Amino acid sequence: MRKSILVISLLLNLLLAAGLLLVVDRLGGWTYAMFRLQHDEAGLYHHRTQLFEMMQPSPGAVIFLGDSHTEQCEWQELLRPDSFSILNRGIVGDHVQGVLDRLEEVLRHKPRRIYLMIGINDLIFQKKPEAILSVYREIVAQIRSKSPNSELFLQSVLPVNNQIKKIGTTNDNIRALNAGIATLARDYALPYIDIFSSLLDANGNLDPRFTEDGIHLNGVGYSVWKMEMIHHSSFIIHHSLGF
Repeated sequence: MRKSILVISLLLNLLLAAGLLLVVDRLGGWTYAMFRLQHDEAGLYHHRTQLFEMMQPSPGAVIFLGDSHTEQCEWQELLRPDSFSILNRGIVGDHVQGVLDRLEEVLRHKPRRIYLMIGINDLIFQKKPEAILSVYREIVAQIRSKSPNSELFLQSVLPVNNQIKKIGTTNDNIRALNAGIATLARDYALPYIDIFSSLLDANGNLDPRFTEDGIHLNGVGYSVWKMEMIHHSSFIIHHSLGF
């Protein structure tokens, strides 16, 4: 009797384990499954891209393109332009391939300027900087080829603070990626805006004054971002955005 119960219990545990493995596989593997459980962002990429595609073209707009760092800022209100619109094309959880896949929607606006920041989520998913930069280079190449009149600004990936919360990557990895982005900017003769350095504390982490969760920025953090944009592209920002 005990042997039968043991066998049944073992079979049930095996079925449970198989079911768990199937669920994890459907979620995209262990890393992505944990990410989704922590962030609850399933489907948001599709929701936002579908919304973007429904919008009317906005010729000559300035576009902010990236992930949650971009999405969570009200750029139109922060920068207050008088003569043109700013489009926020940030999507929570996005990565370099996601940006590459949705470039057609971005470029249909024939933007006067694009501010690009992307790559932190790729690092969180344990992708190597070299692999990230390979896709990043394709993003830049396509923008330059398909929208040659658009001014493209490459922005550094922002630092993190693992002492506040375990993020899944380190600032050393981010520095390596940013070095590659800066090199890419030089290769294409594009402006590179280093926001990373201005957000660091004395220990080389994202300063707690600028974040609540160790990765995303609060309002004070976005004001630093704004000032770095002015500092690194003062002529363009002052004359075009009315500062």
